[in-house]
Amino acid sequence: MRLLGERMETESSSLKEYNGIVIESKELFKNDSSIRIVHGNDVYILRITKGNKLILTK
Repeated sequence: MRLLGERMETESSSLKEYNGIVIESKELFKNDSSIRIVHGNDVYILRITKGNKLILTK
């Protein structure tokens, strides 16, 4: 997984102003359309829709 540090070279002004960790979705999903995220005792599903949007459900 590639984590991008303090700033990401991009045209997006919202990312230029963000100083946290940035992870590209393609790095998370690889060739899948959904992933499971464990947060505490809960499991969430993050998926890519047919319209190329991200949906997070519990």
